[in-house]
Amino acid sequence: MLQCAGCHRVDGRGSTPHGIPDFRNSVGAFTHLPAGREYLIRVPGAAYSQLSNAELANVLNWLLHTFSPAQLPAGFSPYTESEVAAARPRRYDDVVPVRHGLARELAALGLALSDYSYGSARKP
Repeated sequence: MLQCAGCHRVDGRGSTPHGIPDFRNSVGAFTHLPAGREYLIRVPGAAYSQLSNAELANVLNWLLHTFSPAQLPAGFSPYTESEVAAARPRRYDDVVPVRHGLARELAALGLALSDYSYGSARKP
């Protein structure tokens, strides 16, 4: 949790004015899309953390079940060390358009994400 709390805060509420999204009742929506699952691994705070792949998988699973269990798909498969190891090296050059694209895809499925003000000037 210490890896995430510096930006997303201990209670997961983030800081919308500073572009840090709220995890609560939102972050689980990403797992409805394969690209969304991968996004959670590849975002800078996760991909660049000092956590091992197994530790990152455990943190992601904890985070999802703690802050957004109602948004997880039926039959949610927990993250694994091998899934993290496969996706983590492919880091994003620019995470902002990726998140905005995922938000559009999820909205089409009726799933909403928390506000994300970072990069809003570049929002398509």
